[in-house]
Amino acid sequence: MALCLETEQLETVQRILGLHFEGLEVWAYGSRVTGVDLTPETELELVVITDSPLSVEDMTAVEKAFADSGLPFRVDVIDWVKLPESIQKQIKKEHDVVQAATEA
Repeated sequence: MALCLETEQLETVQRILGLHFEGLEVWAYGSRVTGVDLTPETELELVVITDSPLSVEDMTAVEKAFADSGLPFRVDVIDWVKLPESIQKQIKKEHDVVQAATEA
C-alpha cells in the first residue's frame, strides 16, 4: 500500500513526527492508505506505536504543530495503547509506516 500524499506533504509530516516522536514508530491508516473515498481534503490518520500512553502535553504539541504546518488537510494523531484491540487489528491489516522505530 502506498500513502496518498505528495512528496512535500510527506516530508512535512515526517519532520514534525521526528521532532515530537523521535525514535517511535508511526503508522498511517484509513483513506490516505486505502485510497477509498479520498479527496485532497481527506484527513491523514496517524497512530503512534508505543507500549505506554503518550503524555497529554506531547499529543497537544504535535496536534498544534500539524495545525500550524500549512498542510491542506487535517492530521489526526492517536495513541496506539489507548485503542481497543478490535481497532488495533483493523489498523494492522491496512497501514503504511510513516516513521520507523529506532533502536535505543
